[in-house]
Amino acid sequence: MTVLDFARLIRANLKYLLIGLLLGALLGLGYSMMQPRVYSSSASGYVTIGGSTGIGDVISGSTAAKDKAGSYLSLVTSGPVADEIVAKNPQLGLTKEQVMGSLSAKLEGDSALMRVTAKADSPEKAQALANSSLESTAKVVNDLEGSTAVRVVPLDDAPLPGAPSSPSFKKNIALGALAGLVLTFAIIFLRRQLDVKVRTRDDVTKATEVGVLGTLPETEMLDEKNLLQNQDDHVSQEAVRQIRTNLRFVNVDNPPKSIIVTSSDPGEGKSTVSASLARSLAESGQPTIIIDADLRRPTVAKKFGLDSKIGLTQVLAGQVELSEAVRQYEGSQLFILPAGRIPPNPSELLGSDKMRQLIKELSQEFMVIVDVPPVLPVTDASLLSTAVDGVVLVATVGKTHKEHLTEASNMLNKVAAPLIGTVINRTPLKGLGSSYYGFGYGGSYGGYSSYYGSDESKSGKGHNKKGLGSRRAKRSK
Repeated sequence: MTVLDFARLIRANLKYLLIGLLLGALLGLGYSMMQPRVYSSSASGYVTIGGSTGIGDVISGSTAAKDKAGSYLSLVTSGPVADEIVAKNPQLGLTKEQVMGSLSAKLEGDSALMRVTAKADSPEKAQALANSSLESTAKVVNDLEGSTAVRVVPLDDAPLPGAPSSPSFKKNIALGALAGLVLTFAIIFLRRQLDVKVRTRDDVTKATEVGVLGTLPETEMLDEKNLLQNQDDHVSQEAVRQIRTNLRFVNVDNPPKSIIVTSSDPGEGKSTVSASLARSLAESGQPTIIIDADLRRPTVAKKFGLDSKIGLTQVLAGQVELSEAVRQYEGSQLFILPAGRIPPNPSELLGSDKMRQLIKELSQEFMVIVDVPPVLPVTDASLLSTAVDGVVLVATVGKTHKEHLTEASNMLNKVAAPLIGTVINRTPLKGLGSSYYGFGYGGSYGGYSSYYGSDESKSGKGHNKKGLGSRRAKRSK
């Protein structure tokens, strides 16, 4: 993963990262509030030997005093000292073991100065324990030494704590926030690694080993109900135009004149891509014909509001002439050849020489878009793929399985199909994953209507059943 990919991942999951950060901070706060309050107070004293009483002697002091001070550190937390503290402070209500666990001691630098720290559940107990510890340690030392030559002299009395030393709210909240952020990152990366469905351009490119011709946004304006009334949807229109442009530049010297549009599995929007692309090509002034070769579940005629009883199957069977089956859409440069009656043998019809000859004949005059069934369930797409100049494979974000897309690509490669690119369908306009496809600012497209310009004007209404024949008659003149 590159730095750019990582940045995109953060941007795509920013909401979840912020939620993880907030939850971690709240858990840190909750943990702090559940912990008992502990107060800490410290007192200091110095060890003297013989008649030495000055503070200068303590700091620079004799080696003997330093050695004695170091050996007395362990006495501070010993049982005898704890017994002395309990005896002198019965009001604290502490046991010997509690006192021993509450005290700690250390030397201040290279000196005979000792600092004792006491911790308790109240400020008064912490102060009393710290002050009593030095006095009790001095008594135990004198008893052990058998004389008063060695003394532990108190220097600073322990102050009364104004606030608890623990728990540390700031520290726990910061650690909780960091833990929440790290855990969220781990979940995101784990989900990314275990995700079997297409999410990004890289997923599609790695699965098919071909480039991406374009992406179509997830919008209601491209569904069957609104497909033909999306003139004001500049995001969708510009996305389709990009596919149209890239398709023309796939092979500059020999641009494809006939392509099939398919997918790995059903329900991935191949027919929507076929219809949108055919319509865009026709609007650019290029004569285009879309053939509904999905003879199992034909949908193209329905998308354009046509009667599909007469179409491709009758033409291939020789029952009707091609000019009688083709419809011209609203007087435009778009022509439609519906599927016709569903036959019992779709694969044989699509793999026939007549079908190949039909595509070859139409491609001399039109840009031919052929909508075929998905690759994996049936062999129709593989049979017809060698009869066209190119194959476009459609993948849907969050639905298409990477493994299925790879298998579909492999099946097409086995028959030497000219797979020229892929189209990513239903990419999010905003939110999770939008930054991967360039639609992260989709909401602002509406403000650029004047920049995109007005849509191509539509002329005429109704469907011309004789459209193809009329066009050929004009060409013959």
